[in-house]
Amino acid sequence: MDYRTLGRTGLQVSVIGLGSEAFVNKGDAFAQEMIDAALEAGVNYFDLYNPEPYIRDSFGKAMNGRRGKFILQAHLC
Repeated sequence: MDYRTLGRTGLQVSVIGLGSEAFVNKGDAFAQEMIDAALEAGVNYFDLYNPEPYIRDSFGKAMNGRRGKFILQAHLC
């Protein structure tokens, strides 16, 4: 995986990210499987924009105990 520095933060962000649209109408097990696969591939950038709160809940459960491995993006308004 290639990484780029995010602005002046010093954070190394994967050039490929995982969005949350694929998680619509899926359960926690699907989220766990997808996020595990993404991390194994070196993805650390995740886009959490989705109007469905259960998707953010699934992400939260999948991130449990390893929050430091994730760079999260969210949208406001």
